[in-house]
Amino acid sequence: MSPREPTQTSVLIIGAGISGICMGVRLGQAGIPCLVLEKADRVGGTWRENTYPGCACDTQSHHYCFSFELNPDWSRVYAEQPQILTYLEHCSQKYGVAEHIRFQQEIIRATLDATAGDWSVETAS
Repeated sequence: MSPREPTQTSVLIIGAGISGICMGVRLGQAGIPCLVLEKADRVGGTWRENTYPGCACDTQSHHYCFSFELNPDWSRVYAEQPQILTYLEHCSQKYGVAEHIRFQQEIIRATLDATAGDWSVETAS
């Protein structure tokens, strides 16, 4: 496999978990383009990784959603992992973040050029 051509972006978000998705949405709403690098094959972060029996939010569900995408339809007071993951997948699609995500891109190095004020980020693939 040949190395990917370098990509330039003004904003790089590392990870498509709850915070990465939120940042992608807010940047998009502000008209600021971004790129999201995610090491896994889909969004979700901890809600994708943790699938043990009974995995659920420890914050009441109505507090555990984005202010721009309230969810009055949580099935439980403390939503379980599958429902939270579905919510995050929905938000990444609805707000266009998904189209800016490159999956299976594990960061192996990030280097700051202090003089230029730029970062170079290298991925494993």
